[in-house]
Amino acid sequence: MCEEFPAIGHRYLVDFKAFRVELNFHSAMSLTYTGVKPDGSPGTSETVAIAVNPIRDLLFLVTWQEADKTTVVHLEDYKSNAVVTHITGPDSSFSIFHGTMRQIS
Repeated sequence: MCEEFPAIGHRYLVDFKAFRVELNFHSAMSLTYTGVKPDGSPGTSETVAIAVNPIRDLLFLVTWQEADKTTVVHLEDYKSNAVVTHITGPDSSFSIFHGTMRQIS
């Protein structure tokens, strides 16, 4: 289903300006996200089960739920290296961030 998902086996640095995160895609069903501190050092990380849905060529909807019940919805555009994320926190807070992504491995 997601054989064309280009992120599998790669890591990306995503800069949302308000925060940065590294996404390490193990498969079309699993990724590890790691927060990146302002000094560039790694922050907290978690491996989560993801769902990947193709939208069009090089555009994917990637979703997951974190251990604390935070839900994350990414629209990942591998053509323009852009990401839009919608995050609903465990306290029902809702945030939207636009960012850029760069493949780092």
